[in-house]
Amino acid sequence: MFTAFTAITGAFSVNGCDKTTDNTFIASQIANISDTVQQDFTIEDMNNLQDFLLAKSIKEDLSDNNYDLDNDGEWSVFDLCLMRQKVINTTEKDSDVLVVYFSRTGTTEVIADYIIDITGADVFEIEALVPYTDEDIQYSNSSCRANQEQNNKSVRPEIADTLENIEQYDTIFLGYPIWWGEEPRIIDTFLESYDFSGATVIPFCTSHSSGLIASEKNIKNLGFAYGELLNGRCFSSDSTREDVSDWLDTLPVSEKENEIKMNIEVNGHLLTATLADNSSAKAFAEIIKYEPLMIQMDDYANFEKVGRLPKNIPRNDEQIRTEAGDIILYQGNQVTIYYDENTWNFTRLGKIDNITQAELKDILGTGSVSVTFSLMS
Repeated sequence: MFTAFTAITGAFSVNGCDKTTDNTFIASQIANISDTVQQDFTIEDMNNLQDFLLAKSIKEDLSDNNYDLDNDGEWSVFDLCLMRQKVINTTEKDSDVLVVYFSRTGTTEVIADYIIDITGADVFEIEALVPYTDEDIQYSNSSCRANQEQNNKSVRPEIADTLENIEQYDTIFLGYPIWWGEEPRIIDTFLESYDFSGATVIPFCTSHSSGLIASEKNIKNLGFAYGELLNGRCFSSDSTREDVSDWLDTLPVSEKENEIKMNIEVNGHLLTATLADNSSAKAFAEIIKYEPLMIQMDDYANFEKVGRLPKNIPRNDEQIRTEAGDIILYQGNQVTIYYDENTWNFTRLGKIDNITQAELKDILGTGSVSVTFSLMS
């Protein structure tokens, strides 16, 4: 187990992954080293590593995890930067949903990551051209930078990067921490910099005590162009992925991606299946996106056919009671088709459409069978 602990307040920031002296240099280093890292990482990996760096209590044993991405013998903030870059780079950039967020301490970033993982959205992180330091956000210091900005609604801090192709997005989630009861002024900069006509804008924030009402009122009064502005949600620092998912389910927009369908060819039969809405199913869809995947599958324990994937994909394990037709990911590297019941911690990849248990058993037959998976066009 790596025991070295690198202080968050050192050369890098958790949320921005920037070196205070030379952002361009660090960005190039992240890109170069990230290209050499072959392992796939999930939002859970990012949260685990961040909790480790913040010396938080972690329930699971991380000793077998390969989080030393730069191979320097320790887990550091730089490894977190590399991991985050890998997750972002593996996200498919063709969604009509966008998550935009500003997160100085990383709390809002966690909520943003949950939304990205659930919806498959694209992401744009708002970063200040002049990064905020710890001293800049000292609430008790009336002369600190953030205090001065929040006391002057005309201030517009500059943003480091620009967002391209804003017009392609129908739904935009806008995330930010609550500073002094309101949205940070850099959020106003962002909203006044683009035309959101035709898009539904949905705010979300993180706060220790204050709510969302004041910031929502301020945003509405900016007078920027948008199609619809929905009431948002304020999350606490201990909000979970389930909390975020429950909120998304209440929204009157199609915030989750359209269903992804695939074909399954087995023993002369062509079946269709609907993929689940999680990062594991999306990763599986990427494998079969351009060419069919044939897997040799064998019976196991009289309730499933199981075969090995060509590579590991992210896991989203949960306690599941399977039924006939369920397509399940096991241990990140095996795909199974269930024709009977079982209960265990699995990741749901999808489900075969419109088939009974008896029909599926008959089609799959007994013993070894070749199964071909392909994405429906």
